[in-house]
Amino acid sequence: MELHVVEYRAHTNLEPQSPVLEIRTCQRTLKISARPLEITGAPRRRFSGADAYEFLLRFASGLESEIKGETDVFGQVKTSFRDFSATYPEIASELNPVFQTLFEDTKEIRAQYLQGIGGNTYGALARRVLDPQPASRVLLLGAGQIAKSVAPYFADSLLKVFNRSPERLMELKVSLHQKGYAGVAILAADTDLSVEIAWAEIILLATPVGSPLDAKVLRHRSPGTRVLHLGGRSEDLNLPGNEPDLFTLSDLFALEKEQSSLREKKIAQAMEACRQRARLRSLARSIHIHHGWEDLAYFN
Repeated sequence: MELHVVEYRAHTNLEPQSPVLEIRTCQRTLKISARPLEITGAPRRRFSGADAYEFLLRFASGLESEIKGETDVFGQVKTSFRDFSATYPEIASELNPVFQTLFEDTKEIRAQYLQGIGGNTYGALARRVLDPQPASRVLLLGAGQIAKSVAPYFADSLLKVFNRSPERLMELKVSLHQKGYAGVAILAADTDLSVEIAWAEIILLATPVGSPLDAKVLRHRSPGTRVLHLGGRSEDLNLPGNEPDLFTLSDLFALEKEQSSLREKKIAQAMEACRQRARLRSLARSIHIHHGWEDLAYFN
């Protein structure tokens, strides 16, 4: 088996093809397979073998993200592979050894180099941008992976959450309860959102770009309400200009760049660790064969 990865820009319209693992984030779409992939559209990059594993390791560790070292993408990788395995178990079985090794390596690299470097989650950055207070009225629209990451950072305020999918909403509710946030209000599917939008002082849009919620929020928000769209950058969204209370991922990315030299050093070390780990995993013909750390002498 040889690992293959093709990367596309976010929001690229791709022709459907035979079942293949896809991981979609706000920045990119990945197609991953144990066999050569049919190339459609205009990919940004293509990888195979050890290079593919190294890229996936950087990706899962948050090193390919605009927010270097962010943790949300690792959850997206695990969720995507879990869902793919449930739908296509036979195809996923070919990739399973690689992904189990990937999860193990990602945890090790994050623990050794990326913990505590600051500002490495969307939630932490969103909190800094929006500055919620205990009495702030916060409305979170969406219940996907980013919403799960962001919600705890606003759960000490008066937080309400809405999502069309009751299953995802329940997952988010359980996740918050497990973290000790039992007071978050979960809005019913038939809620009059115009009323809730007008109520809110802070609105978090954790929904895809172009959702009908974009226009609804702009139409019904109260003057001075701060809105953060977590679905894309400023150029991805059709937002009015000169709006000081409208924020996007571009604002989070700009804030994230204000990092210390120590953070940059840690990220460089993590990148090198990904390179060495990928080469270590490929010493045998199969990318997922384990080796002892004494094999690191191979790289010296």
